[in-house]
Amino acid sequence: MIKKRKTLRLIRVIGIFLLSLAFLLIGSKTGMAISVKPVLPKNQHNPEATYYDIRMTPGQTQDLKLELINTSDKEQQVSLQINNATTNESGDIDYSDRSKIVARDKSLEIALKDIATTESELVIPANKTIVATVRLKMPEHQFDGMVLGGIKVVSSEKITEEKDANTKKNQAKKTYIVAVKLTETDTPVEAELNLLELISLSEANRNSLKATIQNERSMNLEDIEYVAKVYEKGSDKILQQSRLTGHRMAPNSSFTFIIDGEKQGFQAGNYKIQLTAKSYATNQEWKWDKELEITKNENKKTATSNINSEKKHIMLYTIIFIITFVILLLLLLILLISRKRKEKRYEEILYQKKKKRDRNSKKAQQNSKSKINKKARARKKKKRPASSEQIQEQGKQSK
Repeated sequence: MIKKRKTLRLIRVIGIFLLSLAFLLIGSKTGMAISVKPVLPKNQHNPEATYYDIRMTPGQTQDLKLELINTSDKEQQVSLQINNATTNESGDIDYSDRSKIVARDKSLEIALKDIATTESELVIPANKTIVATVRLKMPEHQFDGMVLGGIKVVSSEKITEEKDANTKKNQAKKTYIVAVKLTETDTPVEAELNLLELISLSEANRNSLKATIQNERSMNLEDIEYVAKVYEKGSDKILQQSRLTGHRMAPNSSFTFIIDGEKQGFQAGNYKIQLTAKSYATNQEWKWDKELEITKNENKKTATSNINSEKKHIMLYTIIFIITFVILLLLLLILLISRKRKEKRYEEILYQKKKKRDRNSKKAQQNSKSKINKKARARKKKKRPASSEQIQEQGKQSK
């Protein structure tokens, strides 16, 4: 019986732990308390756009309004950032802050961060809406093309990652990004792509080639296909081919095209690389033919890099395993201590109950013995024979 109770208590503790974990996970997926709504101005160039697409003039100043809505019962703190648009590793236009990852492109003359300012932090009272202001000051000289960037609003709340066209959220903090596009003229600007660099490198334990392609014009480019063909020098046989489709490029930004080698990577030797980039949106196409030599020393460096990378991965996995093991050990220790204390309390209660029963039983036995003794004395008294004096007295009474 006691074993069954212990098992039930253990199951109950584990159940409570799992339920608590489930509630935490469910809580992390609940709706956001903060929402963001851009207030589109009268000079909105595309009225159907849900982001800022504004027609400006040289030297113009303007305030962009952004509604920050707090639907919760607690005040919320948010931070605001102005970011330039870049092209990320996935081949998409990115409005987040990537200044620590990629340097500003040399072709970028006018950036959103150069002409836009806003408050760095704001507090939104509970169940209230406030309006944030982004101040624009255009340069004095006219430009063709576009200035592209985003307003990033970061809340202190936490949420799982979700993404849509103009909104990005991550697990660390709830984040909204509203795109900002500024133009002054309708003069068409064609994108122009350049191959800035083609080098060999080692990534993920594989020897690869890295091509850096730049869009030097202030115009975004849509629906791009990249194709890379690698030949051994002097051969027409394709050694390796890579293709990427459906990519985009932000104005005045660069994209890194990784050309994977075989499992062992590209070996030492001379190679010819044919690169093609084509935009199906504008029907533009660019081609580059390059030659590249990979030396044995580079191969050795790559092999050493692979070994070091593997060691780092093993070390990382070891650390993660140790931390996980320690956490599980602590949880098990806490569970065992809690279980031991409960068992001790339960045994103490049982002991006290038994002690009480023993006292009551002893008292009952004593009471029972006392009653038996009284009855015995009474019976003995009745059976005792009469003395001679009592007999004489009884004879006198009868006469």
